[in-house]
Amino acid sequence: MRRNSINLLRGVWVVGLALWVGMGAWGEASLKETMDGVVTRFYATMDEEALGALTDEGVLGLLTEAELDVLATKYWYFDVNVPVVVSVIRNVDQPVTPFWLEARGFTKTDLVVKNEIWAYEVWQKRFDAGRVELGFNGFDMHRSLYFVSVGPQEPGAKVEIANLFPADEAVIEMKKGAWTYRDWDDLYIEEVPESLVGQQLLTTYRGRAREGHLVGAFRKTPFPSSDKPDHVVLTWSEDPSTTQTIQWRTQTNVKNGVVAYRAKDMAGDAYTEAKAEFALIEDRMLMNDRYTHRHTAVLRGLKPATSYVYRVGSPDNGAWTAEAEFTTGPATDAPFTFVYLGDTHRSPQFGEILQAADRRHPETAFYTIAGDVVSTGLFRDDWDQLFEYSGGVFARKPLAFSLGNHDDQDGLGAWLPLALSALPENGPAGVEPERTYSFRYGNTLFLVLDVGTSYETQAKWMEEQLANTDATWKIGIYHFPMYCHEKDDEYGVIRARWEEVFAKHHLDLMLHGHVHYYLRTHPMRRGQVVESAAEGTIYLISLGTEGRAYPREFGEFAAKYKSGGPWYQTFNIDGGRLEYRAYDMDGDVFDELIIEK
Repeated sequence: MRRNSINLLRGVWVVGLALWVGMGAWGEASLKETMDGVVTRFYATMDEEALGALTDEGVLGLLTEAELDVLATKYWYFDVNVPVVVSVIRNVDQPVTPFWLEARGFTKTDLVVKNEIWAYEVWQKRFDAGRVELGFNGFDMHRSLYFVSVGPQEPGAKVEIANLFPADEAVIEMKKGAWTYRDWDDLYIEEVPESLVGQQLLTTYRGRAREGHLVGAFRKTPFPSSDKPDHVVLTWSEDPSTTQTIQWRTQTNVKNGVVAYRAKDMAGDAYTEAKAEFALIEDRMLMNDRYTHRHTAVLRGLKPATSYVYRVGSPDNGAWTAEAEFTTGPATDAPFTFVYLGDTHRSPQFGEILQAADRRHPETAFYTIAGDVVSTGLFRDDWDQLFEYSGGVFARKPLAFSLGNHDDQDGLGAWLPLALSALPENGPAGVEPERTYSFRYGNTLFLVLDVGTSYETQAKWMEEQLANTDATWKIGIYHFPMYCHEKDDEYGVIRARWEEVFAKHHLDLMLHGHVHYYLRTHPMRRGQVVESAAEGTIYLISLGTEGRAYPREFGEFAAKYKSGGPWYQTFNIDGGRLEYRAYDMDGDVFDELIIEK
C-alpha cells in the first residue's frame, strides 16, 4: 500500500512532536500549542496512575472553555465563497463521537459512506459564505479519521475553498474510487451517497489522530536519560574514509558535549577534542522523560583505514563514557565486511542477534537495517529500546539504515528518526535531507532509498548515481520488497520504473524487509529470471526480529525462502568477489551465494 508522507518542521536546535505547528492563518493558538499546554498542566497536577486512567468524559471536565474552543475549531479551517453544506464523515467504529459535533450544530444523517474496510456515518451542518471551522478527531487516537465533503446549498453553485489549514491537505472530487488518507491512498471509497457525489473532498492523514491523543496516550520509557552520556551511535554524514559522526543522549541540563579522540596506535598522544551540537528532543507523552538532548559531533580530517579510540562527555559535569574504538573506511579497494538485517522493530530479539553477529564477525565494518528500525517512529521510547538492546555495538560500528513505513508512520514524517541520526545529505533535490542518500565504502556504492519519497524522484536520482560511479559493486537498500509473495500493485509500480534503471546500469543487489520472511531471488532483469548475476539484480528480504510461520508458495523468481527469524546476513567483498551468507540465531548458515566479476 502506498504511504506518502509530509515533511514537518525540523529545527537546527529544537525538534519535537510538532504535528501541525505554529499559529493559524488568523493568528489564533494552534491545536498543538493548546495540547502542549494541557499536557504540561496534567503533568503538574496528576500522578502516573491518574494520567493512565483518563477517560473522554474525565478529560472534558479538566479543560478550560478556551481549550475546548480550540479543539472544536482548529483541526481544519477554510473559507468558502458561497453558502455550503459541510459533511463530517466519521468512522462508525470510533467508540466516542467528538464532543464538538453536536455542540457546534452538526446533525447526524442517515447517509453512509463505505470503503473496502470501514463504514462511515455522515454529520452535516450549513455554513454561510466565509469561514468554516472544524474540530479534532477525539482523545482516543482513532486512526481512521473523519474526512470532509463540502457542497453548495444552492444546486449548481460552484464551491471554492481558500485559506485551507493545514495548507497541504489535498482537496479532490468526492466520488466512488476516491481516496481519503494521504498515507493510504489506495484505500478507495466504494459507496458514496448520490447527494455527495461531485462535492469537494478534504483528505487527511491518519497520523493526525495523535494531535489530541490523551486517553491511553501516556507512556514511560524503560530507559530514561540521565546526566551521563549514553546511547552512543556512530553514523556517517560525510566520507566514511576520513570522517566519523558520533551521537549520544543526555538529560537537558547537559548542554556542552565533547568527543575526545586519538589514533589507537598513538597511545602517548593527547586527545583531540571536537565540540558537539545538540538538539532538544521532545516526546510530550513520555511521563518520565519528556525532553532529552541529542548531541552530534562530526570528526573530520581522519586517516583512512585507521583505528581511533574515543570517549564522549561534557565539561558541564565531568561525566564521560568508557573509551571505545572505531575504524575509518579504506581509501582504496581493500576487502571489507558488512552485516545486513531486515526489520528490527526495536525488539530484544534484534538485540540478541545483533550482538551475536558482532561476536562472530568482529571484522564487520558497519551494519545496515532495511527499514522498520522501530515499531513507531515518533515514539522516542522505541528508539531508547533500540539503542539499549544494541548493547553498544553501534558505538563501535556505524549504522546506516533506510526508513520503513513504521519509521515514517501515518503521514507525519520521519523527523524523529532523522533527528536521532546524522546521515548523508546527498539525496535528490527537493527531498528532505537524509531520507534518501548514498555513500561509498571501498569499491562499493550504496544507495539507501526511502518509502516516503516518490518512486520517480528516486529513479532519476539512482540513474544519475549509477551512471556516474566507477564502483565495482552497487547495492541498494529499500524497505518495500520488489519481489515477494504478496500481491500488491505498489510493488509492480516500483518494479516497472526501477528495473529499467537497474537493467541499464546494473545494480548488483537490493536489500529489503517489510514482509517478515526470508527470500533470495534468482538474478532478475525486467521481471524475468536470467542466467547469472552479471545479467540481472538479486533481491533479498530478511528479518532482524522474531517472525511468524509463512507456509507459502513463491513464484519462479524465488531461489530460496524461509519462515521464522531472526536472521542476519554478511557480505564479504574483496575486489571482484562477493561472498554472501545468511545466518540464524545459532550461527548456522542456511543460505549462501558467491558472485565474481
